[in-house]
Amino acid sequence: MNGFNMKKYSILFSLIFMTFFIASPVLANDPLSEAETNSSIFQNRYSSYKEERQVPAYNGEKMIYDDVKQLNVQPEHLAELNGNQTIFVERNQDVHIEVEAPENALYQIGFQYIIANDHVLPTQLEMRINDSLPFYELGNLTFESRWGTPEEIPIDKYGNEIVPQPEKLKVSQLKMINDSSFRSSEPFLIELEEGKNTLSFRVTEGSMNIEAVILSAEEMLNVHEPHEVNGDELMIIQAQDIAYRNDSSIRAGASFNNDLVPYNASRRVLNYLDDQSFKRPGHRVTYEFEVEEEGYYYLGMDYRQNVNADFPVFFNIYLNDQIPFASFKNYPIHYQNTFAFNSFIDSETQESIPIYLEKGIHTLGFEISLAPLKETIEHVEQVIRDIQALSLELTNLAGPNADRHRDIDVEQFIPGVTNQLVSWADELGERYEALLIFSESSSEIGAFAALTIAESQLRSLADEIDKLIVRKGELATGANSITSQLSNLLQETNDNGVAINQFFIYQDPADIPSSKGFISKQFANVERLFRSFGDQDYEVNNRNPEHLQVWINRPRQYIEIIQQLIDEQFTPETGIEVDISLMPDQNKLILANAAGEAPDVAVGVNYALPFEIAIRGALKDLTEYQDFPEVKNRFPEGLHVPATIDQSIYALPDTMNFWVMFYRKDILESMGLPIPNTLDEIRTFLPELQTRGMNFFYPTAGMPGLKIFAGTMPIIYQNGGQFYGETIHRTTLNENASIEGMRELTELFTIYNIPYDVPSFYQQFKDGTLPIGISDYFMYNLILNAAPEIANSWDITLMPGIENEEGEIERWSAGGAESNIIFDDSDKSDQAWEFLKWWTSTEVQVTFGNVLQTTYGEEYIWNTANIEAYENLPWITSHKEVILAQTQWVTEVPRVPGSYMLEREVSNAYNSVILDGNNLRTAIDLASKRVNRETLRKLEEFGFITDGQINEPYTNPEFITE
Repeated sequence: MNGFNMKKYSILFSLIFMTFFIASPVLANDPLSEAETNSSIFQNRYSSYKEERQVPAYNGEKMIYDDVKQLNVQPEHLAELNGNQTIFVERNQDVHIEVEAPENALYQIGFQYIIANDHVLPTQLEMRINDSLPFYELGNLTFESRWGTPEEIPIDKYGNEIVPQPEKLKVSQLKMINDSSFRSSEPFLIELEEGKNTLSFRVTEGSMNIEAVILSAEEMLNVHEPHEVNGDELMIIQAQDIAYRNDSSIRAGASFNNDLVPYNASRRVLNYLDDQSFKRPGHRVTYEFEVEEEGYYYLGMDYRQNVNADFPVFFNIYLNDQIPFASFKNYPIHYQNTFAFNSFIDSETQESIPIYLEKGIHTLGFEISLAPLKETIEHVEQVIRDIQALSLELTNLAGPNADRHRDIDVEQFIPGVTNQLVSWADELGERYEALLIFSESSSEIGAFAALTIAESQLRSLADEIDKLIVRKGELATGANSITSQLSNLLQETNDNGVAINQFFIYQDPADIPSSKGFISKQFANVERLFRSFGDQDYEVNNRNPEHLQVWINRPRQYIEIIQQLIDEQFTPETGIEVDISLMPDQNKLILANAAGEAPDVAVGVNYALPFEIAIRGALKDLTEYQDFPEVKNRFPEGLHVPATIDQSIYALPDTMNFWVMFYRKDILESMGLPIPNTLDEIRTFLPELQTRGMNFFYPTAGMPGLKIFAGTMPIIYQNGGQFYGETIHRTTLNENASIEGMRELTELFTIYNIPYDVPSFYQQFKDGTLPIGISDYFMYNLILNAAPEIANSWDITLMPGIENEEGEIERWSAGGAESNIIFDDSDKSDQAWEFLKWWTSTEVQVTFGNVLQTTYGEEYIWNTANIEAYENLPWITSHKEVILAQTQWVTEVPRVPGSYMLEREVSNAYNSVILDGNNLRTAIDLASKRVNRETLRKLEEFGFITDGQINEPYTNPEFITE
């Protein structure tokens, strides 16, 4: 049987299977069958594991194994560090150690360790107990590095203090292993058998040296005792003066707020702990202070917490690396939208808590905790999964587009559905009521309003159950659906920013400095107002005509680092002075050029914009430079397509997007499904996924209006189709290969029933209802940084493609992001070219990416378009390998006269087939006519056609770059 027939029969089998599944009355009789199947994937959590244990908790003496040779470690994993024998654990190696447990019991397990590498990312590893993974969270343990603050604060060219790059401190640290998502403040209690037990490690990122292994009992915190505090000692700690922290991105901020210390009305000074950096569960900062007189003291701080309306953020407070008593565990930092002083008080007596301090050096640490919300979060996650299962059941019952004029007795097909809606509403209401104990207002919680909104929607649906089919979009598929509301709430629970001005360790409350008065604040505001009329930092008007003018379409954090690199490297090496400006609006660059106010260089503009400027004769042709071919090879060939006109290229890529396939390892493994390589394999997976209430995500489902080229192009190109031939005068959208690509794309939705409207792939990927799908850099960054609870349970792989006649799988995908350009009217074009060569060089891109991510955190991962530089950036190694392999298939649809109409009409044809059920060929023929008409009109506008006659053919850039 040839390949074509195999494909045909595979599709036929899938169709029959899916038809049976949708029509089967047996499946429809059990509304929770999918929910139960789906939620079983999430049952192997620590909370379930702990409840099921039958052995007692260990309550004996702490056992410290600091002679690592006694742990029966393989000799090749023993390494000497700082004169001591350690166990060296590195990426993709398995290490086994043996510990002796005195009895069958639950133990806390800890490690004394050093991270001696220079990696920005923390070390992550999987730990097994006696060759098994007892619960899910042990699959991803995080061992943080320690980061210090350099003594000197760098100053920019305008006299402003800028955030210094932190220094990695390669020191010994102790950690009792716990949940890497920090939903719990307690270390894990893990069952060990009496006698020898094997602990096995496999590092997934980074490396570490283990100095000692600790087995201990659960630590019980004492209740603080009231005590009289006498004296007049006062110690003030500036919150920006961090001794060390466990995440390099925790940083100081600068604000023109005269309540903060220090304050400068004309220059930016670092004067508080930035709540945009100190915000995630598990973030911890530590300060050092010296006590001159031993005795009892109170602790207070001047802070602002305006992220959770009517609800606190919770801190674990450490004194000399220990939580001194129970009151300092999960301590509530209540909402206040301006900086104000508060003492740390006992919640019952409302009295300040005394702490005893001996004379000498001490440390004070603050860690953000999510523990009081753990139960609520897990309940909401379960409700989301159950609602999504019901939504799928309703779709199977009535189809994706419900007839508003057809009544369906939902209770007949899904018995008990009304009670289930009420039950979910009750559960959300109970969770909201349980949270009220943390609210100072004790009547409503703005931060958790989504719970009451979702509860109200569920009760409304239950009251009108006969309209449930028509209103099913309110459950899980609409932009304002119940699951969307709850998903946004879960994401917001990870944002717990607290801005801190100062800490006070004091004895007499009268010594605490009072806040600025009303008149002082108003005077400061007036002063700032007058100063705002002067020259502002990094503004386009603040320019020296003798300097190279560079406008950058990036936030200020990026600008400050780039300016520092220019001052330290580029100007000393070349003698070229550079003025950097924050780009006011990239869409006004054409107007700025017409007015004679354009810069010499623009960095970070949208990849489609250079064509619009170049076609009007305003950009420099970079191919005129002799060394352009060498510079051009730094980037994937396909990224040059959008900036190509005739034989000329008018931009250099700055960053690249990437499209890869995301998949849940835990779910696919539990179903026995291999990682798919082709679209055919995806299609054969769909019946298995759909019978379990799951599905596959294709990126057009996440594009609410216009389906851009990044969503429509890949399958067309993978089928050998293109949008233009050798010239662009007529589109080839209606040729067989392109039509076949559009057919395969649309049939994913019309025949194979994958969802065509997905408000949040992030949330549905996280909760497992869409355990596999295609998405890009922005989704990667979101999942990596906002979904710690599924870390190490997901991965990425190459785009699924289509096998060609030679047996090669074609995996074409888009990749355009931002570009860099030189304006043609610049009188410093040679200097501008020197700047672009320097900026896009491997060395500079690696330095910039490392400094950016070290200073501001993992969400600032730099997606440089320079492939060699990308290989050396601090991304997760296995993910970086996949992305680099996918760049071989990166290309872009040409940006040519009228291509905006092509993008729009391809989207219209897609929507016409999927939403309106129109014939594919008819839709494409109509689209082709409109595209050709607009293309000819634009070619005439730009002088390529006169009176219907071609003056010169407009060559397809894809053929030029090849």
